[in-house]
Amino acid sequence: MNGKKWEPLAQEKLDKINELFLGTYPEKEYGDLGRRISAFWIELLRSSWEGKDPQLKALDLSYNPADPLSRVEQKTTVIAYADSISREGEESLKTLDDFFRQWFPAVGGLHILPACTLVEDRFNDGYFSQVERDNIHRAFGTNELFADIMHRYFSMNDLVLGHVDIENPVFKDYLSGNDEAGRKFYTFTIPEYEKLKAEGSFNKVFRPRPFPLFTIFRRLPETTAYKTLTHSGQVDAMENLIIEKTGHSVETSLLNILYLFDKIQNDQMLLDDDYQFIPKFIDWLEVKRINKDAVFRLSMTQEVQHKPYIFISAIKTIPDLLSVCGLSDGDARLITSVFKENERMIFGEKIRALTTFSHVQVDVNTTTFEGLKALAEDLAWYLSMDLNMLRLDAVNYAFKKWGTSCFGLPELDKLMKIVYLSMEAMSPRMIPNLEVNDSLTSVLSQMSSGEAAPPMMHDFHLASLMPAVFHSKKPEILGRIFEKIADYDIPKDSIRFSLSESHDGKSVRGSLDLLTFEERMVLTSAVIESRGHVKYKSIPVRECLAAELQQFSGQVSVDYCIMADELFRFRNENPLVLNEKVETLDDIFTLLPVLGKERRKVSEFFFRRVLEGRDPYELCITTRDSLPPLNDEGLEAQRFLAFETLAFAVMGRNVKTIYFNDLLALPNDHRRVEETGELRNIKRTKVNIDSLLPKLENRNSFESVVARGINNLIALVDSDPALHFRGNEAALVETARGVPVAVIKNSCGESRSITVVNLSDEKAVVSISLSEAGFTGGARLYDNISGNRIDAGGMELEVRLAPFGRMWLSREKIEIQTGKLV
Repeated sequence: MNGKKWEPLAQEKLDKINELFLGTYPEKEYGDLGRRISAFWIELLRSSWEGKDPQLKALDLSYNPADPLSRVEQKTTVIAYADSISREGEESLKTLDDFFRQWFPAVGGLHILPACTLVEDRFNDGYFSQVERDNIHRAFGTNELFADIMHRYFSMNDLVLGHVDIENPVFKDYLSGNDEAGRKFYTFTIPEYEKLKAEGSFNKVFRPRPFPLFTIFRRLPETTAYKTLTHSGQVDAMENLIIEKTGHSVETSLLNILYLFDKIQNDQMLLDDDYQFIPKFIDWLEVKRINKDAVFRLSMTQEVQHKPYIFISAIKTIPDLLSVCGLSDGDARLITSVFKENERMIFGEKIRALTTFSHVQVDVNTTTFEGLKALAEDLAWYLSMDLNMLRLDAVNYAFKKWGTSCFGLPELDKLMKIVYLSMEAMSPRMIPNLEVNDSLTSVLSQMSSGEAAPPMMHDFHLASLMPAVFHSKKPEILGRIFEKIADYDIPKDSIRFSLSESHDGKSVRGSLDLLTFEERMVLTSAVIESRGHVKYKSIPVRECLAAELQQFSGQVSVDYCIMADELFRFRNENPLVLNEKVETLDDIFTLLPVLGKERRKVSEFFFRRVLEGRDPYELCITTRDSLPPLNDEGLEAQRFLAFETLAFAVMGRNVKTIYFNDLLALPNDHRRVEETGELRNIKRTKVNIDSLLPKLENRNSFESVVARGINNLIALVDSDPALHFRGNEAALVETARGVPVAVIKNSCGESRSITVVNLSDEKAVVSISLSEAGFTGGARLYDNISGNRIDAGGMELEVRLAPFGRMWLSREKIEIQTGKLV
């Protein structure tokens, strides 16, 4: 292809960056922020380019910007943690690299999940809570080892641009008293927070998690006398003050709960230093013969290894707590008054920090110079390396404006365009990969949105949809994907980073536009039966969006108007609100008996969400355990290979991925969940290589059969010219209804292949139209899995499949590079 030669730091790109900064941060609203950050950002790009390795510069200079797809490689990408597999005393990145060389020689792509400095011994959200965003965690290896591995693979890493861990030095500096350091984050004094809350500033904020939007922290006391005291010393000082002012002594265990009162009420996960006071207080309650249930209940949202106690609804204030603990109303009010008047002086000021994702991840403020400066510096660190893709983590949450959803705002589009232009100006071979955990509709909308469209986006829909296909044995479910894709005009130089499983839970949101309520119900029930975990998000109690009710009414074939009139106050409200007659599920079935019998289960699933205000948003379970149970381990291995074969075929031309745990079909890791409290850790198994080797060396073991099968499948997928990234989207080949066999076709230029997978544990026969599959004339096909030739007598091909049997058919044998098969 011909086109304008790429040049570093092209002036038109720098000018555009400056223009976008000035447009994103207008002077009337942000003062001189636009000018200041633009000057800093552009100068940082200049100095970073000058310091870049000469060999990488030479590769950059050879890039042809007229052909952006030249940056893609047909290499399946393994999604792994830096310590997914490890050996004691060895840098885990080295162990991982050596493991692939020996056991998975077909693997040519590698997505290392966040690997920068972290806190290992507490909740860290799967390493996404990073202390620093520009330095590899020492246990994983060195910056140099990381850069070398990224150079040798078709590679991707994460820029966690929205937040940092609370151990970040700048945040700690802020808590220690440096007000200027706080400008890097969204922090509020309690009066500031209460004012904004009263104004409704936070009412529309969209949450991806059920945790509190704001987490309460304490800053270091300003008074020197208390600043140098230990917490125990501060408690003693408070007790002495209370005795002096009231004449009453307050037990230390109770004082520690007063110190924690707002944090407990906020339903935030407590760090160990704080949580230690809870069991001591419960012991004190027992001595006082006070039932702990008169004070505490268990949180429904926290993910911790201890019992997450929060106050019962009746305890709204400190006097409420003191009264339950046996104090008179008068004494409770008096002690509360002294405590509140002196707690800031003794314990330090309470502040609320925006923590969109968890209690240990503080959001970086992209409306201040300090926050944007941190983003620029961390981005520059990645741009100095030879990465093929940079995953921009959770970008839709990266710009905040009060009074809005704070999700996917117009300013964010401009900020992301600045990031794209920066990459184009300094590291043109690196593809920005926009990670948005949303429906396929949302992903396709952004990809086809015009000038600001990202060149690559994550898609999350297969993680829930693929298990639904195997549970239902209905291949036609897959057709919904391709129907959706056909509705959008996706630029040919755009591509998806497609995954059937990830390090996170299976996104319910990712397939909201593809699965029915009944299919979601079946999958949710299967997760619970297989000892997985369902994560819920809070939704308004007794409310339902009109569009959602319309969708449900259509799926259960009940007239929407009848349903709305019988159950909700006013049909034309949005959201709809349940009328006062509806208090229980039985009330619903009494008012609408048509929902009984065969519709009852799915109706319970739908309306329980409305009545309880809890909506499943993520299913935490491994791929292996998300599938229907089998008693035959050999058949289970074949099913797992069938699952992955179908998943790769559906991904088609897009960048194809596999999660590390699925290289070995690892089961649920219940021990890890119990140890950490993080529900997602059920599928974040950490493998010891010395324990694994005996299983891999036994060619009859489940692990060995799966590992060899997956490696050889990757080798085939990466060698099939029909799945080339310049090709067409995959498509479902229609077969007779009721036949549990999925047939997927892929094509690129003259190359064609069809993948056939039996979804059931019984033998199946399917008839395939060769013309619909893209093969013209009489066909003699080759099955690249079995190695057999298949003769088609005419334009219909009849295929017989064993239970969970699979075929990968092409005109000629697909040639695979020597050394890739095992």
